[in-house]
Amino acid sequence: MASPKRAVQLGPFMKGLNTFSDPSAVPDDGLAELLNMELDLDGSLVSRPPFHDTGIDLPLDSTGNMILLGLFYTPAGAEYLIASDGLSKTYYLSGGGWVLLTNTFAATAMTQFDDKAWLLAPTSSANPGGYWSPALGFVAEPNMPKGTVIVAFKFRLWVAQGEQATTNGSRLYFSKLLGVTPFWPVAPEFIDIARGDGQNIVAIQRYYESLLIFRTSSIYKFSYNSDPATGTIEVSVPNIGLASRWAIESHENYFYFFYDDRAYEYLNGRAQVISQAIKFQTSGGRSGFVVPIAVSVFNDRALFTFYDTLYVFSLVTRTWSRWRTPTRGGIGRILERRNADLPNPQAYAMRAIRPLGATVAPLYRITDAITSDYEDFQCTVRTKVLSMDTPQLYKRMFWWGLDGIFRMEARGTALPIVYGGSVTWGELYDKGITWGQLLFGTWGRPVAQGLSVETIRPELGATAQRKFTKFMKKLRFRQIQFQVVFNTRGDDQTAPVRLFSLHTEVTPAQTVSKAIS
Repeated sequence: MASPKRAVQLGPFMKGLNTFSDPSAVPDDGLAELLNMELDLDGSLVSRPPFHDTGIDLPLDSTGNMILLGLFYTPAGAEYLIASDGLSKTYYLSGGGWVLLTNTFAATAMTQFDDKAWLLAPTSSANPGGYWSPALGFVAEPNMPKGTVIVAFKFRLWVAQGEQATTNGSRLYFSKLLGVTPFWPVAPEFIDIARGDGQNIVAIQRYYESLLIFRTSSIYKFSYNSDPATGTIEVSVPNIGLASRWAIESHENYFYFFYDDRAYEYLNGRAQVISQAIKFQTSGGRSGFVVPIAVSVFNDRALFTFYDTLYVFSLVTRTWSRWRTPTRGGIGRILERRNADLPNPQAYAMRAIRPLGATVAPLYRITDAITSDYEDFQCTVRTKVLSMDTPQLYKRMFWWGLDGIFRMEARGTALPIVYGGSVTWGELYDKGITWGQLLFGTWGRPVAQGLSVETIRPELGATAQRKFTKFMKKLRFRQIQFQVVFNTRGDDQTAPVRLFSLHTEVTPAQTVSKAIS
């Protein structure tokens, strides 16, 4: 008598991406791959917004690259994006195109203070930093310290040389109070944070009535009432520091930062790892990146740049996903706009690496809404290795399919997991297998994916309608993975892509016969 068929639903996938565990050990509601999609509040997986090329390119010399420094806002609400070319010039953007702010140095950092954009010159610069505003233009401050870290706190500016400092790396310089002349004295005033322990100051963040000082392997807290010289310096978190000055961002009263290949969340003097389920990996090499590691916040997401990949932590669902943009070459840093006139959340983004021979750097825009902005990319969902709760049995699958929304093409692949098995030279020849394709196999298992079956389903409809798409293929398996790849441009003609669940119909076939199967 034939065994009864059993319908199996996979999803919702409420735990998101898990790349740390073996694919067979991922939770049933987790995923072995979640690329260019993220978990939505309704439990479905939805495609990410596109990184749109604005066509506003920053001019570059023979070396250097675009570094997005910050957004400056006038009291009237006008917005200015400030960036440097990483070599000798600093620019601002307000509407049309890039305008030269100063050609005396390429600013390393920027903060808004006293309705001015204060720009820091690198330690190697022969010219000092200073301040800029649309009304005054750029004004140099000859006594202003140089470095890579600047922050405004209690009507003063605070400066540090940064993680690359060769001397005085633990020194924190500060200005006079606003309104005192000279604002930057000839002999700079400073305090030292645990001087002599070999750790440089990497970044500084305001935290209520204190400064959090992130160093290469520790976090300190500094607070004072009226005179910085009488302030209190204490360790907040030992043995945890910061990878680079770009590798931290704040959101409400939290800080998200990257250190030692881990993502952290800081609150109330505690730094907690949030990336237990993630291994940070890059798909290519690690050379040539302008900003290889960075942390950005965009519309309730913490985005951890790791070379050519964005690892995205949802601050609402507290799940992970990965974003990659092959057409944009990786994303280095993202600056969320605070312009109240914008109908949807929006941010500027920079390219992570400069292409060989490029003379300009493109500026990208990401808008968290379905608009005419576009970018060609693929969304990939891959399940854990499934045994359908019966690891001791072989199963027969009659069909599988997806419940979702897509407006271009969907590729469904069933990946049976085979333990052992034999392959002859004739079979390899018949399949056109090359020596290059055998490099990742072993003599026992030269080809691991030989039994996978791919089905392509084009969508000819013009509207984003929810539908069930069936992939017809009978298979015999003990363990199996399912993968779905969607094509999209992320625009109002091809998005959203949304996956609610996967479904399959199986029946038990037989008990495994070998001692190990």
